[in-house]
Amino acid sequence: MSPRRPIAELVGPDELPRVLDLLELVTSESDLDEALNAIVETSCDLTGAAHGVLAVLDAEGRVRDLHVHGLDDHEVDAIGDLSPHHPEMDRFIRVPIRRGGRSLGTLYLGGRPGPGAFSPTDEHVLEWLAERAAQVLALAEARARAERREEWLKVFQRSVELLEPPIDRGVALTHVAELVGWMFQARAVVLAHLVDDRIELVAEDPAADLPGKLGDLAAMRERLAPGTPVHTAVKAAFTDRRARVSQTGRSTVVVVPFPLRLTERLVIGVVLRRDAHPPDQAELELLTSFANHATTSIDRLEGLAERQELMVLADRERIARDLHDVVIQRLFATGLQLQGLRRHLPTAEQARFDAVVRDLDQTIRDIRTTIFELSRLRGRSLRAEVRQLVAEYAEPLGFRATVELQGPLDTTVPDRISDYLLATLREALSNVVRHAAATAVEVGLSVGADGVALRVADDGRGLGAPGVESGLLNVRRRARDLGGDVRITGAPGEGTTLEWVVPLPD
Repeated sequence: MSPRRPIAELVGPDELPRVLDLLELVTSESDLDEALNAIVETSCDLTGAAHGVLAVLDAEGRVRDLHVHGLDDHEVDAIGDLSPHHPEMDRFIRVPIRRGGRSLGTLYLGGRPGPGAFSPTDEHVLEWLAERAAQVLALAEARARAERREEWLKVFQRSVELLEPPIDRGVALTHVAELVGWMFQARAVVLAHLVDDRIELVAEDPAADLPGKLGDLAAMRERLAPGTPVHTAVKAAFTDRRARVSQTGRSTVVVVPFPLRLTERLVIGVVLRRDAHPPDQAELELLTSFANHATTSIDRLEGLAERQELMVLADRERIARDLHDVVIQRLFATGLQLQGLRRHLPTAEQARFDAVVRDLDQTIRDIRTTIFELSRLRGRSLRAEVRQLVAEYAEPLGFRATVELQGPLDTTVPDRISDYLLATLREALSNVVRHAAATAVEVGLSVGADGVALRVADDGRGLGAPGVESGLLNVRRRARDLGGDVRITGAPGEGTTLEWVVPLPD
């Protein structure tokens, strides 16, 4: 194969200024469309072609954009399939646009006047112009990647601001989902758990500032069954801890793993718009980095919340100790001194004096009651009791239920609610053992401004199983006694979910 001749030897002296102008345009920060249109027009001028089309391909090899010279829309449609395998036609030439082994597009010319096809010199000129087109497209991709990295940096910075403690874990996850949805201009963003071999949606984010409504995700739920493309992508994402792309029907879903504390397998699913291009590998790597960053931030939030809870407990212990060792002893000594002074008082004043001493004794008793309450709170941990109760049911269930605890449970939930909650959890788990024939159970407990919320979900027979509803009558009664409510959902063969919510006292 003979070496390619320089472009200056392929064009005439009158055409060389046009080539130099094109070189200046494609090597500058010019608009992409302007540069590609100029390449098509120059191609026609240098070869004598009547019309030309430059087809830009996406990563999947589909035509993404067309740059046309000398043809109207109807004539472009008449050409037909502008793919790399387009058949050869008379007086028609096609030159591929490639860069680093990738096919970026194709340059088509046709309609050359006079007899004969395009000459070898024409072909060499077009190959040179195709290289310039590849250069323009590569520069545009590089600029787009840089701009995209800049957008991701802004998202990273915004996440730092949004995930600043104190913040509820659920709110933090919602912020993360909103940011990911905004980056991809998504149709929908969902949060789901990977439990054994099942994917269960745990939240749908209908944030108003997301571009587009979530709509009905029933079809999404149907596509989460084992063996479906989305299910396969989710499992693969957790295997190598990287974001994955899955095509399901006409929808493209991007999944990114969220291994919170390396035990909870949470996944964020991003449903792209139907006209959106799937993210490339570089974009998936940025998404994975963001997920890892957000995971670390949320884990840190939970660690800070637990540390704060321990600090509150330690402070209560110190206060109880100071009250017992210092305050009560001083009051007791003061009472003894006052009793020694009683005999020196006139009889008329002794009755008032005795009332003061009784008030002092009552103050000591009140302080002792407070010390007892502080000690009792210090000795009880609702978190530990819930985990212990769930562990007790591992043998009758035949497996260990998963547990998710959120919020300052040990310091804000009163004893009465704790007692009712544990009884409710015990009855719910017993009901699963007796009636559900489940293979997995999830227990969630959280506390927030709206109160305490307990959630028990299983994958068993569902509400149609005999005895399921009757076995939960006490659960409803306990919720009503505390001013709360119970919601039980499910269908035959699809498991049961119990949600028990009660308000905190003012």
